[in-house]
Amino acid sequence: MSKRMIKWIRRSLWLVLIVLVAYMGYHWYETQPALSPVKTTTKKLLTQKKTYNASARKKIASHVGENDQTGYKINKQGFVAIPKLSILLPIYDNAYSLKALDVGADTAQKGTPVPTMGQGNYTLAAHNWDNGYTGFSALQQHLKQDAPYYQSGQMGTSDWLNGEKIYLANTDGIYTYEITGQKGVDQNDGSVLDVNNRDQGQAMLTIITCLFPDTTKRIITNAKFTKFESWSKASNQEVGYFDTKTQKTNVTP
Repeated sequence: MSKRMIKWIRRSLWLVLIVLVAYMGYHWYETQPALSPVKTTTKKLLTQKKTYNASARKKIASHVGENDQTGYKINKQGFVAIPKLSILLPIYDNAYSLKALDVGADTAQKGTPVPTMGQGNYTLAAHNWDNGYTGFSALQQHLKQDAPYYQSGQMGTSDWLNGEKIYLANTDGIYTYEITGQKGVDQNDGSVLDVNNRDQGQAMLTIITCLFPDTTKRIITNAKFTKFESWSKASNQEVGYFDTKTQKTNVTP
């Protein structure tokens, strides 16, 4: 074998070794816990120190239910707000409609009546844009990392948001839910959509979004229903979450 051939083989082996080490390093990094579970964003869902009189509350309630997608076969049900994560999205009622998912959150149960806020298992889906902000992206604990929802071939759970509030709103008022946990499921697991599901015997909310980087898995966020208040009775802070004159939705980056 010529010296030139031996030199070429050595270079090839070194190249293969470098690629292998890089791949193993990347795989190791993807399976490690992130240093901090809290993602910072530059666009916050601010809590306004503002008092809303009866007239202002009526206007906000009207806007919450205003059907702003009349050119498509989707109807607005209201809004969802998760202040902890800067999430504010309109809710539409055409399950898994691509148009609805492009403009907000969407009720997730097909072949059943549109779910009712504060009753049964209210299900919502929205895109995870893998940026920690847009849509339901902020529900993923660690950006670009499957763990803790899926790790070493096993589904997992997370309690990092337990106790945080989720608010749904329609023209009737504001429905408060409290997060009780998250888990990972396969994309074909339809059991989470069962209308008979309950959280500790109470009406519940089920939020579904994709996991990244393994998009064949889903992140399920569960919350139990705790109270309903009409627009006239809700606190100024809660009303303020849905004041889109001062709050920016996170439909787009």
